[in-house]
Amino acid sequence: MRFWFGIGLLLVFLVFGLWVAEVMDSGHMQISSLLEQAAGAMLDGDPDRGLALAQQAHDRWQHNWHITATVADHAPMDEIDSLFAQLQLYGSVRQQVDFAAYCTRISQLIRAMGEAHTLNWWNVL
Repeated sequence: MRFWFGIGLLLVFLVFGLWVAEVMDSGHMQISSLLEQAAGAMLDGDPDRGLALAQQAHDRWQHNWHITATVADHAPMDEIDSLFAQLQLYGSVRQQVDFAAYCTRISQLIRAMGEAHTLNWWNVL
C-alpha cells in the first residue's frame, strides 16, 4: 500500500512539475514577445504603440507575479521590477532609444526566467 502511495505521490509531483514548466515558459514568452514588439514600435517611430505594448507586458508581469514568485528565485524578479520602473520613466519622457534598450533587457531576463523552468537536459543535470 505504501509503495503505491509513493508511486502516486511521485506521479503527482511529476505532473505538477511539467505543468509549472509549461505555464512558466508560455506565460513568460508572451511577455517577452510583447516587450520586443514594444521596442520595435518605439524604434519605428510609433511611441504610442510602443508604450501600449510595454504597458500590456507590465500588466501581464504583475498579474503573474505571485504565481512566478512561488517557484522562481526572487532576485531576478526584483531586477525585472526595477527595470520596469525605469522603463516607465523613459517612456514618459519619450526617450526612444533608452526605452527600446530597456524593453530588450527586460525581455531577455523574462525569457531566461521562463526557460529556466522548462524541461531541458541542462536543467535536469
